[in-house]
Amino acid sequence: MPDPSDPPLAVVPLVPARHGRPEPPADLPEREAKLWRAIVASRPAHWINNPGSALVLELYVHAVAIVEDLEARARRDVHFIPRLNRQTNVVLRMAKELGLLPLKPRTRPPRPRLVRSPHSTPPWSA
Repeated sequence: MPDPSDPPLAVVPLVPARHGRPEPPADLPEREAKLWRAIVASRPAHWINNPGSALVLELYVHAVAIVEDLEARARRDVHFIPRLNRQTNVVLRMAKELGLLPLKPRTRPPRPRLVRSPHSTPPWSA
């Protein structure tokens, strides 16, 4: 039972951040924060619903920033191309895990079937 001498509780309206979409961490640089907002805005509401997902998304936007920097350096110096390739693979794997890549259909075109010739015996054995 509450004590009558306690001050009354104040009611504060709770406004979710952008309709359930989390804002980027405060220490994220602005260009990475823009990417964060663009990704979160393109996904369904509550797509990031736990701290682990937020951490992976934060690591992803850091990795994308590194790729952009390496790409600029590789234009000036070809020695950065192997580093750029490795970092690009990291970004692609992370994007796949986050579900950011478009899904491609898994159906393959039908394989050609071998069909028997209309002759019951091969022509060379006649």
